[in-house]
Amino acid sequence: MKYLKYFVNVILTVTLAAGLISCGGSKPGGGPQVEAGALEKPAKTGNEKIDKFVEDAFSILDEVQEMKEGLAEINATLVEINKHPVGPLEWMKEDIMRSLAKAKDATKQLDPAAIVEALKGKIYGMVESAKKTKVGLDNVGKRVQSMLEILPELPSEAASMKFKAPKGLKAIKAAGGPLKAIPGEVKELATEAQKVLENCNKLLKSIGD
Repeated sequence: MKYLKYFVNVILTVTLAAGLISCGGSKPGGGPQVEAGALEKPAKTGNEKIDKFVEDAFSILDEVQEMKEGLAEINATLVEINKHPVGPLEWMKEDIMRSLAKAKDATKQLDPAAIVEALKGKIYGMVESAKKTKVGLDNVGKRVQSMLEILPELPSEAASMKFKAPKGLKAIKAAGGPLKAIPGEVKELATEAQKVLENCNKLLKSIGD
C-alpha cells in the first residue's frame, strides 16, 4: 500500500508540473486570438479558487468579444458612409428613408438641415461608443494582469483535489490559455478604437462640426 501511494504521488507530481509549465511558462499576449464563443467553458471542479478563476476568465473573454464586435460594426458603418458615391449626407438620407419605410412613413419630407444633424448625431454616437470601448479595454487589461499573476499558483489548488487533480488542471488550462492572449488583443483593439475616433473626427470636419 505504501508503494502504491508513492507511485500515485509521483504520477500526480509529474502531471501537475507539466501543467504548471503549460499554464505559467509562456509570455502573455502570444498565440492566436480567441473568441469566447468558440471555447467551451469547463464544468465546475468543486475547487472555489479554480472555479472563480474560470468564471472570471470567460467573463473577460465575453467582454472583449463584445467590444471587438462593436468596433467592427462602427468600422463597417464608417466605410459605408465614406464610400457612398454621392457623399455622407446622401448616405444619411438613404438611412433615414429606410427607417421611414419601415415605419410606413416614407412620404415624410426630409429637411436638409435635419439630415446634417442626424448624421452628426450618428457620428457622435459612434465616438461615445469608441471612447467607452477604450475605457473598457483599459479595465480589462488591469483585470487580466491581476489574474495572470495568480495563474501559476493554481496548479497547487488542483493538487489539493487529490484524484480529481487532472480535472482541476484541465479547467485551469482551458481558461488560462485564452486569457494569456488577451493583453495583446486588448492592445490591438485599443489602437483600433483610437483610429475609429480619428476617422469620426475627420468625418465630422468634412460636414462641418
